Amino acid sequence: METTQQVLDGVRAITDDEVKHFQTNGWVKLEGLLDLSIVEKLLERAKAKMGAEEPQTRSTDRPDELRPNDFKWYERWDGCSHQDSWIRNFTHATPIATVASRLMGGSPVRFYYDHVFVKIPVAVAGTETPWHQDLPHHPLDRQGALTMWMPLVDCPPEKGTMRFLNGSHRTGLLGRYLNRGDGVNLLDEHPEMADRFELSPPLHLKPGDATVHDLGVIHYAPPNTTDTPRWVYTLQWLPPHARYTGAPNHRTDGHGLEIDRPLDHPRFPIIPTP
Repeated sequence: METTQQVLDGVRAITDDEVKHFQTNGWVKLEGLLDLSIVEKLLERAKAKMGAEEPQTRSTDRPDELRPNDFKWYERWDGCSHQDSWIRNFTHATPIATVASRLMGGSPVRFYYDHVFVKIPVAVAGTETPWHQDLPHHPLDRQGALTMWMPLVDCPPEKGTMRFLNGSHRTGLLGRYLNRGDGVNLLDEHPEMADRFELSPPLHLKPGDATVHDLGVIHYAPPNTTDTPRWVYTLQWLPPHARYTGAPNHRTDGHGLEIDRPLDHPRFPIIPTP
């Protein structure tokens, strides 16, 4: 049996240049962040939960059930760490938390949530992920949270890797655009952002690579035009003093959090870092 320590040893330290790139642009590509053994374990567990050939979403209120996702471009498994002890050993440990801490300026970090997202091919009714910011969709009172986006399969640009508007995390919040029903995205209502900020290049991400982005950066993902699903694991971190606003959210609902207080709850622990 693989030990927790063997899991933890598979995360590399990041460089000063990578930290600078993140702080300047609101995102960074981290090549070879994870050992392939970690990626293989994550993919194995995701396929066991969601189905290997035609993955479906794990129900959040009934975790043992599968159902098609309401939003057709992806299927998802939310809160993996709360259902799988091996994944929790990875996410709640110092090595991966230290990466988040360095990118957030060296402060302690609070574990927030994790997911598996499977972006289905266009041929199976998949589509693009619209231009948006993540933070307006979260019940948090401040910026500074981040998402680690880790491909579990080879992801060339045509598989739908993300594109970012460099430096746009400094604009403030521009509204809720993800999962709207009217087809309007952020750039439709704020076209000046495309002129103000440079678009990041297409990215080819290999298993073990990651992108990390601030929840305030403007980004989107093109459709998956290949003939196989795009499997990605995401892990989210908070500044420890971020406070809960009370807005509905599947990550925080039902845990008795107090409005205008930090997310001090066993579901959202502060992870020790050097």
